[in-house]
Amino acid sequence: MGNLQQQCRGTGTTELELNRKDAIYVPNETLTGTVSYLKHAEAFVVLTGVIYFKKRKKAGLEKCEVTFFTVEYPLKPNHSKSQQFQLQLDDRLPPSFNEPETYPSISYTVRLVYKKAKEQIHSSIPIRVCPHVQIDRPLLLTPLFFGPIENHQTGIKLDVKVNRAIFTFDDIIQIFYELQNPNQEFIHKTEISLGIYYTIESNVSQEDICIGFESFENTALDNKLIRNKALLNIPEKIYLPPTYKFQYGRDGERSSFNLTIDYKIQFRIYFGNEHTMWQVDIPIILCNETIQPRDNEMPVESKETISNDANITNKIVS
Repeated sequence: MGNLQQQCRGTGTTELELNRKDAIYVPNETLTGTVSYLKHAEAFVVLTGVIYFKKRKKAGLEKCEVTFFTVEYPLKPNHSKSQQFQLQLDDRLPPSFNEPETYPSISYTVRLVYKKAKEQIHSSIPIRVCPHVQIDRPLLLTPLFFGPIENHQTGIKLDVKVNRAIFTFDDIIQIFYELQNPNQEFIHKTEISLGIYYTIESNVSQEDICIGFESFENTALDNKLIRNKALLNIPEKIYLPPTYKFQYGRDGERSSFNLTIDYKIQFRIYFGNEHTMWQVDIPIILCNETIQPRDNEMPVESKETISNDANITNKIVS
């Protein structure tokens, strides 16, 4: 994903610069910066939030682009000295994710715009918005139990214990699981991974962010009881969004959308002819509690409270 651009110098002698050394903000903060040497023209600084996603239509997938947040700061014309500006973020904004103009993605950009015959973007700086998440502390210490979940085709049952329900970036997920195989089906391999799921207007996009692989010796492939453990290392990547839900606009409006970001531990168990796969998805919650408002800046008033209402997805692919 690369590092975020800290400042962007426009052509000529115009410069747009943010006062923050980094470019990561939480909702409800005030973003401040400087424009140096403004041309003799009407201009303003604007911050926009844009989502890119694909919507399913009868003819196929349609690429959609919706600007869901805009705030402007007018600049004084005929002003040769530098000018300060400030832009207020809303108290509830979805997190940035993926590269701008990819599908799906959310991006925020600060731009210096001149008003002439038509508006011209002279300079731009990308920023990232990361909502702060308030954690229910007891859940950090409470292990989660899922199962037993049965595959009715084979009689195989999966029982899973996870060290807790909520994780932060760079955490380690500890997984202990048990496979009950009363009919001694031939199990070729078990894959365990952590996936991120973006659901926008009922369209789901999934990506594995860390993968573990497990296989058994031949002596264990058809045992009646298989017990094992696995570790998943969550990447320490600030561009990964937290678990989140967001709705923009009213249902039925052309520019409205619903966004859900979920993380799931994925069990893929291959049995039978090796091409038959049983997948079980176990939702967990991932947050970025370490991101805090900076000193002398507006504190965060709106926080997302997390609850453990996970469901289990059970599906077979052959």
